[in-house]
Amino acid sequence: MNVAAERKLTILNTALNLVRNMGFESLSIASLAKEVGMSKSGLFAHFNSKEKMHLMILDHAAYTFGNDVFKKSLKSKRGLPRLKLIVHNWVRWYKTGEGGTCPFLAAAVEYDAKPGPVKDRLQLHTNTLIATLNKSIELCIEQGHFKPKIDTKKVTFELYSIIIGHLVYIRTMELKSANKIFQASLDDLIKRNSA
Repeated sequence: MNVAAERKLTILNTALNLVRNMGFESLSIASLAKEVGMSKSGLFAHFNSKEKMHLMILDHAAYTFGNDVFKKSLKSKRGLPRLKLIVHNWVRWYKTGEGGTCPFLAAAVEYDAKPGPVKDRLQLHTNTLIATLNKSIELCIEQGHFKPKIDTKKVTFELYSIIIGHLVYIRTMELKSANKIFQASLDDLIKRNSA
């Protein structure tokens, strides 16, 4: 990786950490420039606009998430072992770094009523995430771990909701029993759908 690419990666990692803690709307080119020790005009050359910066942060978050959550799960056996590793990686992903929330959840809250390129990109990445999670559940059926006639879209919705609920309980509510409730909910979902 060359120096320019390394610098861009550092900027995007810093921006992602800031978004996780401040949200998208609070992050400006000026605040990011200060955080990475650059001039506003120097950083502007990387993004050209606040909107483009938000798009690049979402793309970076999606790339990081895909590598850390889904690609790292491929070392596990197909089916339920891989699905469990995806969930484990996902929980670890939003607990790492300097804390904060999931950038996709932050964007969902901030852009839910704002049509435009950022919301479109958020929908694209969220649809990809959900489709990949659904494929993992289909593999559980294929491998004989889940019942053959379950509604995979419903199970995907439930699993996604449990994970996002865990994030809210652990981050926003700071509930001490969040991990226990999450694990019980996950175990129940797996038990109800197991073959």
